[in-house]
Amino acid sequence: MAEDIARRLTTIVAADVAGYSRLVRADEEGTLAALRAHKAELIEPEIAAHGGRVANTAGDSLLIEFGSVVDALRCAMVIQRGMGERNAAIPEQQRVHYRIGINVGDVMAASGDLLGDGVNVAARIEALAEPGGICLSRTARDQVRDRSDVALEDMGEVAVKNIDRPVRVFRVRFDGAAPARRQPSAAGRRPIIAVGMLVAAAIIGAGAWAWLARPLPTPVTETERPVTSEAPSIAVLPFQNLSGGADQDYFAQGMTEDIITDLSKVDGLLVASRSRTQRYGSEAIDPGRIGRELNVQYVMEGSVRRAAGRLRISAQLIDAATGTQLWAERYDRSDSDIFAIQDEIADKVVSALSVRVNEGSLTREVRRYTPSPEAYDLYIRGRAKRIPPTPENLALALRLFEQAIEIDPGFAGGYDGAAYVHVLLYADTASPVPGEHLDTALRLAQKAVELDPDFGSAWGTLAEVHLRMRLYDQSLDEIRTAIKAAPNDSLMRAFYGRNLGYAGRPADGIEQIKIAQRMSPDSLPLLFFLGANQRAAGHYPAAIASLLEQRQQLGGRILPAPTLQLAAAYMQAGRGDEARATIAALLKVAPHLTLDLATRIHPYKRPEDEARFLEALAAAGLPNR
Repeated sequence: MAEDIARRLTTIVAADVAGYSRLVRADEEGTLAALRAHKAELIEPEIAAHGGRVANTAGDSLLIEFGSVVDALRCAMVIQRGMGERNAAIPEQQRVHYRIGINVGDVMAASGDLLGDGVNVAARIEALAEPGGICLSRTARDQVRDRSDVALEDMGEVAVKNIDRPVRVFRVRFDGAAPARRQPSAAGRRPIIAVGMLVAAAIIGAGAWAWLARPLPTPVTETERPVTSEAPSIAVLPFQNLSGGADQDYFAQGMTEDIITDLSKVDGLLVASRSRTQRYGSEAIDPGRIGRELNVQYVMEGSVRRAAGRLRISAQLIDAATGTQLWAERYDRSDSDIFAIQDEIADKVVSALSVRVNEGSLTREVRRYTPSPEAYDLYIRGRAKRIPPTPENLALALRLFEQAIEIDPGFAGGYDGAAYVHVLLYADTASPVPGEHLDTALRLAQKAVELDPDFGSAWGTLAEVHLRMRLYDQSLDEIRTAIKAAPNDSLMRAFYGRNLGYAGRPADGIEQIKIAQRMSPDSLPLLFFLGANQRAAGHYPAAIASLLEQRQQLGGRILPAPTLQLAAAYMQAGRGDEARATIAALLKVAPHLTLDLATRIHPYKRPEDEARFLEALAAAGLPNR
């Protein structure tokens, strides 16, 4: 027997199901069936794809061996994120959550099984992981520290059962944030960090749900994740409309979006997305709670009152940790002074507090505004009217953007806004001449980038036009330019991921969309883009879960673009009855939809991708014409 035992140094991954006994007591057959499905459809394929092998299994637990710690960590993260996707459409009490521990140590291998101290350590630190979490030993951490950009939190030395010495444990931070650092003494702190409020004219991202996103900065490279940083971070809460009527809500909302947009362009500053801050709009401000929930250091709030040609803007910047008001100002002027107010606020704050980050001053990029308050007002009204993108809303939005262009022919925002309306009309219309919308959108988007080459949204719209024209390489180049111009725009990065999927690269697209989700976790369009790419990549259960979660969060609304993807995913997953029911429900709200229109809404580059998509929709009952 001794000759069958070999010692080696290896990477050991221990995993088990949190609350397994409770799940079995509640539904034994259902739990076991779910475990089998998770293993067959997600866990075992990912282990194989990352070069691992299952050494031991017992009930709900797995012991896995890898030749590389980096591969082990990558596999563990893919599995945990995959389980999150699979759990999305399942009631909380029925969800399966794995805990995972990773160790590098000496083991004994006997007939394929692994035994010894290295295995015991992996099992003990696995028990320290949260449900859905991952923990690493120090030996494992040391191997990945310079080879992975995953954020790890030091949990310190932990005494564990049946191990003689304490084990240094590190926890994976799935939010990508750096662990909390010990605060320096008051004498050693950095100067107070502050930023200026800007009231600007910009369309944030191109998309029918553009109000739902705006994120933390990320690099532009296709595979890189958001990096951890010591840069200051801020959340801009929705500015309150004190004008006395809901008809002015659009102005307060538009101002909030533009503040977030322009703060996102301040070098060295992290800005929370609007999708994460909009839920705080109607409640009394608690900076400490908001800072903790959004993981930001500073909070800005304000209000706007607009009446009889006068504009009153109040704003204040608060240290979330202490509740200290760092800066406050109120302006009461003619509404024609809106841009002068914006510049004055920004210059006063930045110059007065002399902020320095990473050995350089926080600097803001001055946007090219229209000198006309009337054009700006029409522009932000048009932007608000595009949501939701019904034919009536789009027609009104287009009139508003065209009026803005008439008032100021040099205002890029008006052209960009009108161009995107034409893109939406092309992608979802029964018009007999849809190409006219595309031609007009191209002309307007080109004019917008000509007027303002640094306008990220205009580059995003131009990319959208070229995508619909099936000029995929050109579209991808333009969306990269848009990301460089607006690195904080999570929706822009998500559009990049979606476009990669259409171009035949759904795996790369999923990666980009998951970056966008980490930037802006609450942005609902990202679930749609993720589900579309998951379906294109053949991950049908995950695609169905993502698309159903988006529909649920939208209150059950049936929107054509994501519903087409859902129906195709159902059919490709072998769930034909659900696919046909989905198409039947869709045709009740959008009876003009056809296979031909589906190719305009979802323009796949590779013939085989388009054929599989259309075959699934045809089998589900979508008419040809």
